[in-house]
Amino acid sequence: MIKRYVYAALFLIAGGIALWMAFYVGGEIKTKGDWPTVPGKILERRVGEPMGKGRNYIPYVKYTYEVGGKSFTNDQVYLIKRTGNLADEVQKLVDGLPDPVPVHYNPANPADSYLIVNPVGTKWILVAFGALALLLGLGSLLVALTKKST
Repeated sequence: MIKRYVYAALFLIAGGIALWMAFYVGGEIKTKGDWPTVPGKILERRVGEPMGKGRNYIPYVKYTYEVGGKSFTNDQVYLIKRTGNLADEVQKLVDGLPDPVPVHYNPANPADSYLIVNPVGTKWILVAFGALALLLGLGSLLVALTKKST
């Protein structure tokens, strides 16, 4: 019986976290997606570090750019920094970046920059996963409560 409550709680927590992440990603894209761009020079490009113990890797592109006569260097590829993919896909991505590369920068703090806006689909995948997890959690909770009363 306790197991059903644990499963329900885990689904509800996972759903809540996924929905929070979806709104975070959507907000970041809305807020930072329209930053101005300047041309940047790529200094280094490669497949970066693995994300945890999984098969996804973060792209690593070190670039330099100039805003208002001041030079900046950064390595943030995606707007949402910890975005990755399979190693071969990341390699295609970094190899396909043009040089000069358009660098999106924060007008209030030009040292804050990125190269690629995360796909909006990321947000909707998280919304779908979160909604499904919440439904499964609520369903598990209802089953547990129904079984308890019978």
